[in-house]
Amino acid sequence: MSVKITLIGAGSVVFAKTLLGDILQFPELADASICLMDIDPDRLRVAEKMTRRMVDRLGVSARVSATLDQREAIRGARYVICTIQVGGNDPGNDFDFEIPRRYGLRQTIADTLGVGGVFRGLRTIPVVNGIARDIAEVGAAGCLLLNYTNPMAMLCRAVERSTGIPHVGLCHSVQSTSRRLAAYSALDYEDVSYLVAGINHMAFFLRFETRGRDAYPLLFRKLADPSFQADRVRFEMMRRTGYFVTESSEHQAEYLPHFLPHGDEIVKRFDIPLDDGLRRRASIVDTWKATEARLMGDHSAGIEVGPQTHEYGAFIIHSRETGVPRVIYGNVPNTGLITNLPDRCCVEVPCLVDAQGLQPTVIGDLPPQLAALCRSNINVQELTVEAALTGRREHIYHAVMADPNAAATLTLDQIWAMCDELIAAHQGTGVLGEFAPVISGTGRGYAGVGDRVIVDLARDPRDARRLAITVTNPRSVPLELQGEITVRDQAGAVIHREPVNLKAGAGDVVDSLLQVPLPPPATGGRVRLENPPAEVLAPDLVIPVRRILPVGEGEAAFQIMLDGAPAVMAWILRTGEEIALRLRVDDTKVTPGSQPWSGSCVELFFAAESGGGHRQVIVVPAVEGDRGEVFGADAKPFEGAEAIQRRAGSGYEIDLVVPRQSLGLPKDGGLLLDCYANLMALGGVHSGGRVSLSGSFQAHLGPANYSLCVG
Repeated sequence: MSVKITLIGAGSVVFAKTLLGDILQFPELADASICLMDIDPDRLRVAEKMTRRMVDRLGVSARVSATLDQREAIRGARYVICTIQVGGNDPGNDFDFEIPRRYGLRQTIADTLGVGGVFRGLRTIPVVNGIARDIAEVGAAGCLLLNYTNPMAMLCRAVERSTGIPHVGLCHSVQSTSRRLAAYSALDYEDVSYLVAGINHMAFFLRFETRGRDAYPLLFRKLADPSFQADRVRFEMMRRTGYFVTESSEHQAEYLPHFLPHGDEIVKRFDIPLDDGLRRRASIVDTWKATEARLMGDHSAGIEVGPQTHEYGAFIIHSRETGVPRVIYGNVPNTGLITNLPDRCCVEVPCLVDAQGLQPTVIGDLPPQLAALCRSNINVQELTVEAALTGRREHIYHAVMADPNAAATLTLDQIWAMCDELIAAHQGTGVLGEFAPVISGTGRGYAGVGDRVIVDLARDPRDARRLAITVTNPRSVPLELQGEITVRDQAGAVIHREPVNLKAGAGDVVDSLLQVPLPPPATGGRVRLENPPAEVLAPDLVIPVRRILPVGEGEAAFQIMLDGAPAVMAWILRTGEEIALRLRVDDTKVTPGSQPWSGSCVELFFAAESGGGHRQVIVVPAVEGDRGEVFGADAKPFEGAEAIQRRAGSGYEIDLVVPRQSLGLPKDGGLLLDCYANLMALGGVHSGGRVSLSGSFQAHLGPANYSLCVG
């Protein structure tokens, strides 16, 4: 039978030789049409010469062609094998190692997960998706993409989301590890059977048996043998989780937070080869050069073709074409296959292959500890794919934030800075496209948030009858807005309308004043910029009704809530020549700050009802003892004030006495009051916060902002 098989990335001649040798040794595939494609003409020329020599050596009738045109290579193909490396193996482009190393982040291979895997995915996903689109448009009906390129799970997930063409990700870790476990256990490989499931490079041997009996005891016996020092990371994880993982110890060390972040002693104890990916890249380059010299030299020597290997690609093609059933391990979308991993993520499970194609096996639940480890890696995969498919830069940061190794090693600031450097370096060499900008220093996209023009409305602190308008325009274009300001009473009725013309240059902050009849504190109301355009955010100015507390011969109380829970209870005991208050604060973590107002404290603002200036009093509780401290706005002790303190419930209680004269208030008459409080912890349940009686923090700007009148 004649079938077209296309190899994209044929310049990877060593692996290409393995795959093509496997294919051409099946008699049913001996007359296949082999199309080689690469973007490097020199490498493609070597690959073509190698393939023709293999055809001659095997004596088969396969037809060989080579092209630099990807779309033509795929046209009419029934199988497309992907073995690409975006960015190549040039040691001068090893940003994935060099930049993270400067931040103190250790890596081993950096091709599947971690920051290296994230950026390899970002630069590779667009290319593989381009291959998938060409398959959908010009490939033969039912054309199957066989992907060997890492990061495997990210690429397969991206293909599934972007085109949904038939595809399978292929790796040799299951076959290799099963043989290694047989050797560790001194078992004949022909007697070994197993069941493996999980995700690529983190799939687990759920069963490892010899002639129907559990062979795991032979592996656990190795843990007790001090002379056995092989595969230390994988055996350590088997010790901790109960199951052996498919991919090598050097890979496992960078997929988990338990090894690389914990210093040289751990690295040495578990024999972890740092920066091993660099050594491998150098080896690949050396092998390529030697292969090129051998194949392109003047000599007429033939080429050796070894026996078929355990790579799955040729077996899948043969089974689909002949109907011979086989079981392979493939990376496929999770369509209910592993029930405690996310839907549609890429999972690695056994698949039956025959003339009907690939039929994945339903596994059900993984042991919960294994599913948890897989999910930690899937989080990184999904966020990387999201960044690549949407072009949203913030998801690059989020992917690295979620990476177990990076999260255990670096601070958030370091992760952000490292990602910024990597993005710039990769874009500088042309292997990474553009991403939508974020709000500087954040993980939120600029569009829709950072590009909103904000119009702030406030009472002018110097004249409560005037409206202060601040326009902040972060965009690169100027703003000119013809609008209308409305003033409404507490019931919502419009009491005044005023046209406005708001202007702000690109990147400018502009302040202006408008003379409008603002609602007095006695009645309250609301000021609004009506119907602003979509790019303008203009919160209303809410003027709350000022509460009036008559003290008289008794006492008056007010309460401040934090997140719906009582935080401060206050009683005004008297307002004669001395103002006396009792403050009960539910703060279980009394902590002083560098300034009186920056730690645990209560701030009181006083002003005469008849007008005039205002004064600030800051009450700082003692961590221990029976007296708090009282300060003024200048952070100096407040003259004549006294604060007696005692424990009360889960917080503290203070009796505060302040002379009216020190406040600059008349000896009698009503006074205006507002109150802020800083709590480090609210009781035993909630974290702390900063709260105010009025719901805003404007009291210090002037008496018009005070929320309470004490008679």
